[in-house]
Amino acid sequence: MAQDTLLQFMDASADSTDDGFVAKASDFLSMEIAGTTTVKLSFRGGQDRDSVNTATITVPDLEAAHDGTGTGPSFRNISEVVGSLLNAKDKYLVVADMAAGTFVAPFTTTVVVANAVD
Repeated sequence: MAQDTLLQFMDASADSTDDGFVAKASDFLSMEIAGTTTVKLSFRGGQDRDSVNTATITVPDLEAAHDGTGTGPSFRNISEVVGSLLNAKDKYLVVADMAAGTFVAPFTTTVVVANAVD
């Protein structure tokens, strides 16, 4: 029986309970543009499964990709990457770990984690 893919997100600090989380791919709720250079991924979380864990991650300039002045990926391209991560089977994937400097392209440099601790 196939197991759910697990996705890891960690920010740069290690001094509090909301520095990172590991989410099941099946707990994915949404991806949205959080700013010109950030996207936010949301997952169902918490022990009671009634909370939301989010990871806001830096990406190349989305506005420049949209208007054709940049060379980075568009939101659509980033969505395809996220889709492939979510559909990987029986995997443990480090999507964005700021402390370790590990990022799945096109994610880069900064991760801000907000997770439900209950």
